Amino acid sequence: MGDFPTGPLRVEMLLAIMSRYQLRENYRLLFRGVWVRKDQTVDFTMSSYAAALAYPGSDVNLPGILCGWSAADLWGNAYRPADALPEVIVPIDGRRFRGLTVRRVQLEADEYTVLGDSLVTTLPRTAIDLGRFNSRDDAVSALDSMIRAHPSLVDDVERVLKRWERHWGIGKAITALKLADPLSESPWETRVRLILVDEDLHGFVLQHEVMCGRYRLDAAWPHLKVAVEYDGEHHRSADQHARDLERWNRLRAEGWVVVTVTASNIRRGRDEFVAQLRRELLLRGWLPR
Repeated sequence: MGDFPTGPLRVEMLLAIMSRYQLRENYRLLFRGVWVRKDQTVDFTMSSYAAALAYPGSDVNLPGILCGWSAADLWGNAYRPADALPEVIVPIDGRRFRGLTVRRVQLEADEYTVLGDSLVTTLPRTAIDLGRFNSRDDAVSALDSMIRAHPSLVDDVERVLKRWERHWGIGKAITALKLADPLSESPWETRVRLILVDEDLHGFVLQHEVMCGRYRLDAAWPHLKVAVEYDGEHHRSADQHARDLERWNRLRAEGWVVVTVTASNIRRGRDEFVAQLRRELLLRGWLPR
């Protein structure tokens, strides 16, 4: 099998160098007319490349234009929801296929570019589309990551927003962009921050340094010495858990109240977490608005 080219490749290219029998024996179909070798591991990025080949643009010799989560992935976005599908812009009369998200939209010439071997929507257009077509929390999680990697992104988006003011979903996109903050270093930290915003638990700062920079707190009210720390999966090892306990004990010895939150708290026990945090803030003199 190692003598055969790796995919994804269109069937026409493969049949130019092998028989149909060899194709069926050594390759599997990903999307319409697009095959990969059976020994290849298919991840999201490869599926996106295959989607672009399955939907050629107006020039059939060129791949389709990747957008949404696929474009964000190629731009280096570190986050996407578990149920995200490859996204590609298709001709108005393009068919839909299972396992893909297709967008029948018009693009201006300055809204897509070449990235590696693919045509993708530009960073500003990708950011706008993520905000338009996804939930607020998913969009903000992605935008936090994208802005962290591309600090000028917000300014770049603002320069092209006027052309979008009458388009569906632009209000959602603007809201997501206003809420984005690259200081949140993981999607779950983003979720925690959005809960604080939604519950108007105002006055917090992100990545606050304490003890001469020895520790950083996910979210903190420094004048009150109250902090929120996300306890994620990467904290589950015995060594990491021991380090966390040592850190939290040191902080408490310095007069800090540390409220920890997990993904389970966010999914199922949000009200309990918010009530505990609000209680600690009020005890330290925090004033609701």
